Amino acid sequence: MKDWFKPSIDKRKVRKVARCSHQNLEEVEVFGYYGRKSELELVIYLLENAVALKKIIIDPHNPFLPDRPKKIGQIEKEKAARVRAKRQLKGRVTVGIELVIL
Repeated sequence: MKDWFKPSIDKRKVRKVARCSHQNLEEVEVFGYYGRKSELELVIYLLENAVALKKIIIDPHNPFLPDRPKKIGQIEKEKAARVRAKRQLKGRVTVGIELVIL
């Protein structure tokens, strides 16, 4: 059984999306970020196309379980996701954009 929270290398063909400059998007919050390829691609797309972007917040926490106490395993997964996000996005976020990893 494959764990959904572990990033995997996928040999699928990547389709390029139409480039569209998002003129008014200033802040983005990405919940449930574990560093999967699709999540990273989305963040990179936003960094490249949201011309007014000032802040991007990465939060590995599941927003659908707000008040449930976390199990030890979940805490470790989120900690690893934060480290992975920092490693993946370091150097990709340009000057003028604040990167916040919760």
